Amino acid sequence: MNFDQLSFTTFCVGNLADALQMSASRVYGLLRSSGLLDSYLIPGYDVLHTFSKEYIVEDLIQCLKEKGALA
Repeated sequence: MNFDQLSFTTFCVGNLADALQMSASRVYGLLRSSGLLDSYLIPGYDVLHTFSKEYIVEDLIQCLKEKGALA
């Protein structure tokens, strides 16, 4: 992971934590355990970082629900 990907991941975790009213560490754990961090967020950085914060948060929530990590 390069610096830009790390910054983007931190941005996503923080904003997702705010939207879900969870701690950032819990959200990071959900992204890791669901596989979204390594299979979607980091590899998709080049495209995903061009989208709005709102789109990214909604997309990640939907992905977590599809993976069964969120109800």
